Amino acid sequence: MTAEFRRDELRNRYDVDSIEEDPWHTYTGLRTASLLANVLPGIGLSGVRVLNAGAGVYAIPVPSEDQFFVDLFAAPMKGRKNAVCASIEQLPFGEAVFECVVCVGEVLSYCDPAAALREFARILSPKGHLVFDFGSTHSIVHWRTDLFGRAADILTDQYNGSSEKVWRYSPSYIRGLLEANGFGIRQTHGIHTWSAVAKRLGANEARALMVQRWLEMVRLPSAWADVLTIVAVKETSAR
Repeated sequence: MTAEFRRDELRNRYDVDSIEEDPWHTYTGLRTASLLANVLPGIGLSGVRVLNAGAGVYAIPVPSEDQFFVDLFAAPMKGRKNAVCASIEQLPFGEAVFECVVCVGEVLSYCDPAAALREFARILSPKGHLVFDFGSTHSIVHWRTDLFGRAADILTDQYNGSSEKVWRYSPSYIRGLLEANGFGIRQTHGIHTWSAVAKRLGANEARALMVQRWLEMVRLPSAWADVLTIVAVKETSAR
């Protein structure tokens, strides 16, 4: 990976104290919040230190005194306890100081996942948990395109009616990075499956989202999803 996003390219969208999401990303956020509400209690986070990495304006459902925030920009950090401005590619913490890291909202779309996952492994204690998501090149929406299955590539996505460039990664590439950093995958969840199918068949985002809501009780393989969320555990030291 050689292309990088400059800080100024992201400032207008993310250096803010509130965000009004479009319907597509609102749905993604709601599904992610529901997933965290189901997953985090099972990890057992009472009284442990949790890093909300690339937090933006969002908090995660753990006690506030146990939650630490990191974001690239200052505006979403204002008024928060235990908050610091930093890149997740170079975290200002010592080794093995957190029991859990949560990095959701497709933060990895704007940075180097190899550097970020290496940092997460460094700051996590043994048996610590990592919950994160990423946009997948294996999504059915990319089937039979040049992007499908590529280890890493940049595409142009839509957000609130405007275009933006984001990174997408293959699940196998991410699995390789996790293994290299001593992580074992425990769970994989997919968001936007039926909507990805609908978009691949030519539907616009609004119609694709309607299809997703109508059919989401009928499960499709998570491998088809546009966004994958992984729950992993730090098992060994990085190779």
